[in-house]
Amino acid sequence: MHKQLPRCLIATSIGIGATVSLCAAAAAAGAIEMASGDACKLLTAAQVSTVLGVQADEGTYSIPGNTQFCTWREHGKPQITAQNVQVHLLTAHQYEAPKATPFAKGSESGLGDEAYWSNTPGFGFALSVKKGGKYFRVQSRPIPEGVTRKSDSAADKAKWEEKEKAVEKAIAPQVLKNL
Repeated sequence: MHKQLPRCLIATSIGIGATVSLCAAAAAAGAIEMASGDACKLLTAAQVSTVLGVQADEGTYSIPGNTQFCTWREHGKPQITAQNVQVHLLTAHQYEAPKATPFAKGSESGLGDEAYWSNTPGFGFALSVKKGGKYFRVQSRPIPEGVTRKSDSAADKAKWEEKEKAVEKAIAPQVLKNL
C-alpha cells in the first residue's frame, strides 16, 4: 500500500506540472483556445452508476469553476479509492495532439466521426471522440480501492485495462447523445 501511493502522487505531480507548464507556454504565446460547454451536463449519476456497477454521485468540476472537466465518483468513498468516470471537453488541438505521440493506441470504430485510444503511464487508458466540431475525452478508474491497492499481477493489470476500456466505450455513446 505504501509503495503505490508515492508513485501515484509522483505521477500526478508530474502530470499536473506538465499541464501547467504547457498551459503557461500557450498562454504566453496567446494560443489558448478553450473548449466550450459544460461536461457535468453530459451524464447523470444514474448513467455512470449503471456503467461502473456502483452508486456514483452527480458530477463535479475537476477544476473548480472550469466546466470543461467533470468527474463522477463512487458515493461515500474518498477520492483516492473511489471508482470514477471523467469527461473532458476538448479543443481540436487537444483532440489531435495525442495522436502523434507514442501513447496513441489505435482507433475505435462506431463512435462519432472518429475515436481513438491513448494509454498514458500512470493515468491509464482514455478514449477521445470527435463529432463534427466537438471533441471530448472519457477516462475512468473502475478499479475497486483505486490507487491504494497492493501490486497487481500482469494478468490483473490486463484485466483492469480491459475494464477501463469497456467503461469508457460504454460512456462515450451517452456523452454523444448530449453533446
